[in-house]
Amino acid sequence: MAQLIGAIGSSHGPTIQSPVESWARLADGDTRDPRFNYQRLLAAAKPGVEKELTIEVQRTRHTAARAALETLTRYFQDAKPDVVLTISNAHRIRSAEPHPVFGILRAEAFPLQRQSSKRYDPDARFLPDEKRAAADDTIAASGCAALANYLIEALIEDSFDIASIDRLPDGAVLDDAFSFAYDWLFGGELVPMVPFLLSRDLPNQARPARCYELGRALRRQIERCPLDLRVLLLASGGLSHQIVDEEFDHMVVNALVAGDAEAMRALPRQRLNGGPGTPEVLNWVTVAAAMAPRRMTLVDYLPCYRSPAGTGHGLAFGYWT
Repeated sequence: MAQLIGAIGSSHGPTIQSPVESWARLADGDTRDPRFNYQRLLAAAKPGVEKELTIEVQRTRHTAARAALETLTRYFQDAKPDVVLTISNAHRIRSAEPHPVFGILRAEAFPLQRQSSKRYDPDARFLPDEKRAAADDTIAASGCAALANYLIEALIEDSFDIASIDRLPDGAVLDDAFSFAYDWLFGGELVPMVPFLLSRDLPNQARPARCYELGRALRRQIERCPLDLRVLLLASGGLSHQIVDEEFDHMVVNALVAGDAEAMRALPRQRLNGGPGTPEVLNWVTVAAAMAPRRMTLVDYLPCYRSPAGTGHGLAFGYWT
């Protein structure tokens, strides 16, 4: 029988993967981000945010993030999983592609876009699909079709409609929401991965309570799975970004650490969508539910501001044993 051996939660993205000196370039990109009104954010920015923007503070936060990732890597190496079920969100969905609320990639192998060795271009996010550069730094990841197939069938039987994704469209790769783990968490190990795609986008975004129930179903079905596998869960993404909301982040972290199911189920949807990337918190809610009643051990939370308007990234790192 399969065993659910533990779980990791980790932020990802250019705040971690880029040198701290490049945060100013990310902030410059924020001034042109069409997904929010930068000038309105600037007018409403919290008092004292300028103290968060010194290179000394930013470097301290960046160093702490790297130290937290090292802690999670040690946890991963001690856990020795056979397969990682990664719950995250594809950052770029081409307009002609299906975009399910819940989906599982069941391919035996799939390409992943690496980001850690590339200079992040903050303006690339604004380009239409046809003008985006083709992925030129990829790795071939191994899947686990047997586990993927089992979970698709079992979760549908458990009243969750799961899209079965057999392969990626021609020219498409999974982005650093999934490849991040290979560069920063797995210590160089090419452990097989089953990508679980949980939409972060409106209108096809599940509510927190539904994601919590999904996590409970994942736990049930993994433990019923007849495959002899040690399964580790990974929540990749979050917390608040590209607009930092420390109050909301602490609401989430406190619920995760306390194992407060009702607080997680009731996270306010307006706050959850306060920044384009903030709905990745749903990945953590799903994993926390799967691990209940075990509670998350917080490694670190780091509000990383990069502009006077309060844009940036609330980074979080934790694990469940």
